[in-house]
Amino acid sequence: MKRKIIARNIKNIKIIVCLALSLAFLAGQSLAAGIKPKIEVGLSFGLRTLNNSELKDVYGQGTNFFPSVTLIWKGLMIGGGYEAGFKKDGVIGIYEESAELSVKGGEIFAGYELRLMNIAPYARIGLGFYSYKQLIDSEYVSDYPVDGNKTGLIVAGGIKYFPLKRLFISAEVKYGSLKVKPYDVEVDLGGLRLNGGLGFSF
Repeated sequence: MKRKIIARNIKNIKIIVCLALSLAFLAGQSLAAGIKPKIEVGLSFGLRTLNNSELKDVYGQGTNFFPSVTLIWKGLMIGGGYEAGFKKDGVIGIYEESAELSVKGGEIFAGYELRLMNIAPYARIGLGFYSYKQLIDSEYVSDYPVDGNKTGLIVAGGIKYFPLKRLFISAEVKYGSLKVKPYDVEVDLGGLRLNGGLGFSF
């Protein structure tokens, strides 16, 4: 078990290093070509669902917010952000015991945007490094906590509208898979995100 965790952490570190090197390469190419890359800082908020049907019945839909920083050069996008805000209460089991589920974590991504005057549609793909935790108010499961970390794939697409040169309004659809196996059954804590937001371009 420890070997698997170490191997997964090494893999995640390699991915982060590769993204950082790519970011440095793009910045270097931009400066060498005399083209200044754009930096965008944004904040979005919206709906967050759960893929697992049983957990969806317990917790329903939730919300999320996502601050992000993106470097853009000739349409190429590289960036990162942090998703938080999903924390839901519910009742679970035949005895309807109180329960709480939370999922949050950082993301890194790469993609491409097409600037058409004051509109910029885009698509991106990346990895999320999430922590998840479920608390159940029951003496029978107190010795079996659900509290861990897992990496999941994310894909997203959206559009940005620039009413001003440096201000944009965004709308995005993002989907992520986050399959975890705290006990004997695998469940997917990923889901769909429907977000709207604001940002600034520098």
